[in-house]
Amino acid sequence: TVNQIEIRHVGPTSVSDELIRANIQTKAGDDLSPAKVNQDIKNLLGTGYFHNVNIEWDRSDEGVTLTYSVQGKPTLTEIEFVGNEEIKPRKLKKKVTSVIGEPIDEKQLFTDALAIKELYEKKGYRETTVKYLPNVNEDRGQGSVTFEISESPKVRIREVNFEGSSAFKIKKLRKTIKTRDRWFFSWLTGSGVYKEDQFNEDREKLRDLYYENGYLDFAIKDVRFEYPKPDRMVITVEIFEGNQYRLGDLRVSGNETF
Repeated sequence: TVNQIEIRHVGPTSVSDELIRANIQTKAGDDLSPAKVNQDIKNLLGTGYFHNVNIEWDRSDEGVTLTYSVQGKPTLTEIEFVGNEEIKPRKLKKKVTSVIGEPIDEKQLFTDALAIKELYEKKGYRETTVKYLPNVNEDRGQGSVTFEISESPKVRIREVNFEGSSAFKIKKLRKTIKTRDRWFFSWLTGSGVYKEDQFNEDREKLRDLYYENGYLDFAIKDVRFEYPKPDRMVITVEIFEGNQYRLGDLRVSGNETF
């Protein structure tokens, strides 16, 4: 039988004992249950406040004393960016969901790094890499994080090609999509750089163009990205047109009133 439950903090105290006790199922007077104890560990880790949770037990004539040893996650005190020349820190901070004053969460930092990388990709810096580097002071229970950014050259689209197209001229297909090669007024329109979300919309526009003209079997078979130079991109879209279907007959059935 569980006689007593004790709480031990490893390092600085991050939360109150009351919060810890509120998240464990095992109570004094209960029969000792390994399954319930394992669930207690999951519950405590699930709060997001703890880096590590261990449970020790000591048996005596009165029963079992359970000791929950908890190590709190360090509190985030500072966020820095290194290597960002093309995008200002205030824009990068908008992509970061980690909050100063809250526990450092490795999964959240990983997600933040991906969000920063996606921002660079949308602006044409496709090969940019982003790493997060936490710096933790275990004694104080605090830590900072630095996002180390290695910016790649801005990749501009030199040409967009189509393979397998015969129903429409290449000029028509290029006008249908917004992903296009760089030209004189690209600085004004924002064109000339590859944007993943825009290219996905362009796929739908091509599909609509063919569907509206009877090519119901249309499909994009492949998309190739080639780099004749580190800062230049050639996009080749391989398409399957299939047959053009025309209306052969139109019938109405079930009409009695008219």
